[in-house]
Amino acid sequence: MKKILASLVIIAMAVVSLFQATSAVFEESVRVAGTSFTVGTSAEDNTAGNTALKFLLNVSGSTESSNLTDTVAGPVLDNIDSIWSDVILLKLYNKGTTPLNVVSKAEYINDPNTLRDDIFVKAVAWNDANNNGVLDSGEEGVSYGYDTILRWRNDTFPVGLLGSGEVKGVALKFDGTGVTDSNIGQSAVYDFVFTGVEE
Repeated sequence: MKKILASLVIIAMAVVSLFQATSAVFEESVRVAGTSFTVGTSAEDNTAGNTALKFLLNVSGSTESSNLTDTVAGPVLDNIDSIWSDVILLKLYNKGTTPLNVVSKAEYINDPNTLRDDIFVKAVAWNDANNNGVLDSGEEGVSYGYDTILRWRNDTFPVGLLGSGEVKGVALKFDGTGVTDSNIGQSAVYDFVFTGVEE
């Protein structure tokens, strides 16, 4: 009886070890979680909320006040690898009376493993010609910059002038070009900030 019990314990341990090894293979991924976007109207402290620079909540919607916000929640981007890519579409609106010179940059909220060195972003003009909120063929315009999230933070991407009453679409095109096996299981959280300075 002891021999049978010992054999069952060994078999059970082997099954548990096999399960752990198998499940580890299917759980290997990198993640950028909780991305959020914050808008500012100047480089100065801006705690009272924006009066001019806004995001459209619904990118196919109007510029009515119910569709304007200072912050939009970012998506959770999972299973990032070296061939991964994704796009985040934004529309900026200047509800003020003077033109704004807009600059974008990344901020690190939580990046203990420096994924910022391995994930790339290209910010491009997005001309949503049919206002359907989708990046259709032919709607991608000039590039504002392409680099790692690290460089985006340090160097910024100028988005250009946003006139009074103007809406400007921006597509943030991400790719995992720099991601390697050493990044497996890592995650990070970033904010992407667009700041408008009066001309």
